Amino acid sequence: MKKICTLIVAPYAPVRVGLAALLRESEAICVQGELPGNLETLTRMLPGLTPDAILYEGDGLEALLGVIMQLPDPPALVVLGDSASRDLPRLQATSTLPGWGYLSRDSEASTLALALQSAAAGLVVQEPQASSAPSHAPTDDILTARELEVLALMAQGLPNKLIAFKLGVTLHTAKFHVAQILAKLGAASRTEAVTLGARRGLIAL
Repeated sequence: MKKICTLIVAPYAPVRVGLAALLRESEAICVQGELPGNLETLTRMLPGLTPDAILYEGDGLEALLGVIMQLPDPPALVVLGDSASRDLPRLQATSTLPGWGYLSRDSEASTLALALQSAAAGLVVQEPQASSAPSHAPTDDILTARELEVLALMAQGLPNKLIAFKLGVTLHTAKFHVAQILAKLGAASRTEAVTLGARRGLIAL
C-alpha cells in the first residue's frame, strides 16, 4: 500500500508535534515535515516540497490556499477547524485542489489518516456536523434532491435494482436517474460520477 506523504502546517510547534505523533500511528501515512502557517514561510518553502496531502490547522486558510493554487501540481488538503461556516465555502469554491477534507480539531488518528487517504485519492471528506454548514458553492442546481439520493446510493456501490428497491421506485426510473446524473456531471461511468460528485462536494464519503 502506497503511503500518503503528508506535510503538516500549523502555527504552533506543539500542535505540529502532536499531529505528527498522531499520524505516525498510521501505517498508511508518511510525515514529510512540518511548517508554520505564516505566509512568508509557505511562499518560500512549499513550492520546493511535493507532498501528496497537507494537514492544516490554523486561522490562515486563505493564505495557504493562495499559495497552493500557484503550484503546478497542488496537493490534497485536509483542514482541522471549528469554523465550518467560514472555511467550507472557501474549500468548496477552490477547484484547484485534487481532493479535500474538513474535520474537527479533536479528530482521532484513524479519522485523520482516512481523510488524508481519501483526499489524496481526489475525494471530499466532511464530518456530519461540517456537512450541515451553509454552502455558497453552486451545487444545489446541478442535481435534484432525488438525484442526490441516487448518487449517494451509487457511492455505496448499489446496482440499479437495489437503488430502485431502496427508493421505492421502478427499475426504469432508477436507470433514468442514473443516466441523468451521468449526463449532468459529464461522467462516462458510475465510478466517475461518484468521483466527480465527491470532488464537487455533492456527496461526502
